[in-house]
Parts: sequence; C-alpha cells; structure tokens
Amino acid sequence: MLTLLKQELFKAHKQNRLWIWLLLAFIFPIAVLAVFKGTRNVERLVGFGGGIPYIYLAAIIYSALSISQEFTFGTIRPLLSRRFNRLSIFISKIVLNFIVYIGLVVSAFIGTIIAKLIFVPKADFGKQMTDTLTAGQLWGIDTIHLFLEIIFISALVIMITNIVKSSGAAIGLGVVLSIGTPIISSISLSLIQLAPILKWNPLTILIGSSMLGITPDTTLNAIFHLNSMSIIIAYIVYIVLFYGIAYYIFRKRSV
Repeated sequence: MLTLLKQELFKAHKQNRLWIWLLLAFIFPIAVLAVFKGTRNVERLVGFGGGIPYIYLAAIIYSALSISQEFTFGTIRPLLSRRFNRLSIFISKIVLNFIVYIGLVVSAFIGTIIAKLIFVPKADFGKQMTDTLTAGQLWGIDTIHLFLEIIFISALVIMITNIVKSSGAAIGLGVVLSIGTPIISSISLSLIQLAPILKWNPLTILIGSSMLGITPDTTLNAIFHLNSMSIIIAYIVYIVLFYGIAYYIFRKRSV
C-alpha cells in the first residue's frame, strides 16, 4: 500500500497541471487584491481573497479525473499486473486527493498572507467579526468548513464518475453544488417542507455541515430539524456510502 501511494505521489509530482493548479491557488488572492482595491479588507482575507470557488473547482476536477483517467488512458492495467488489488489502488487515489486538497488550501493561505502583507498590512485578524468570533477564529472555522464541503462534494463526484463512467457530468454536478449554495439551500428547505423525512437528504447535510461551529443547535433545529450531532453522523454515513458505492463500481469495471 505504501509503495502504491509513493507511486501515486510520484506520478502527481510529474503532472504539470497539478503544479499549475497549486500555483493558481497561490496567485488568486494576490491577483484579486491587486486588481480590485475594494476587496482590500479583512473580510476578503478571511475568504482566501475570494479564492474559495477556485479551490472547490480545482479539487472537484482533480477528484473526478483521478479515477476516470485510469480507465481512459489504460494506466490501471500496469497497476493490476503488478498485483496491486483494486482496493489498494482506490484508497491510494483517495489519500492522494486529500493531499491535493490540503495543498490547494495551503497554497491559497500562503498567497492570502502575502496579499495581506502587500496590500492590507494593517488588517487585524483580531477584529471582532461576530458576537463570539474574531476574524482569525472565523477564518479557521471557515477553513474547516471548506475541507468538510470539499470532501463531501468530491466523494459524491467520485461516485457519480464511476456510475456514469464520465468525469464531465460529475464535474458539472460538483461545480453546481459548490457554487450554487443559495439555490441548494432553497431546494433543501423546500424538500424538508414537503416531507420531514427529507431532512436527511444530502443537500441538507451539506449545507448543515457548513454551519457547524458557528450556528447554535437551536437555529439548526429551526432550519433543518436537526442538531449538530445528527448532522455530523449523517455526514459520516454519506461519506462512507458515497465511497462505498464508488469502490463497488470501481472494483467491477472492466479494463
């Protein structure tokens, strides 16, 4: 397993597109604050200089291609011929994806800090943003939410990629889920009003996970009829389900 993961890391290291995506994540916040003077404030910095949609997009595309291209280009055959089993191959892909997600966020973080030093040196991360959270604390919580949403959406994208055997449709769905938050919220709330059992739908859990840590249980109950622990449990169940279905299809696919 370790040998396979090292091989995947080496393969990713040799891919120019990965370094381009990481570089763009670094450049994005600097470019935004350089071009748009109105964004030079701590609120924009907390959002990685407006780079969150780009991080979503890069993570989703990478996740979809990590699986589909093994079959498109036939690169899975050499792996199987070396007696790596499909479970090891699948897990190594997921671990590599997680490493890429971290790389994108770290690149954007470094770019944001540099943008702060250049354009908003007096920005104060100790500024009170909510009744209980400073800008720095809010940035930390938002970063955790970013990871949670990326992992959830990417798991869904990988499952869809394996079901339809095409990365295009899965990427399109992932993009809609990542940037269409207002629409998703409206759909989710409509489903809950339609039937209470639909509070467990994936859209509700996705939106609910983005509110953990900053929204009290009383508010979550009022909106979704769920508390934070219920959302966390449902989140884990969906992640296991998405990856479980994805692996089942991955294991059955012909090469």
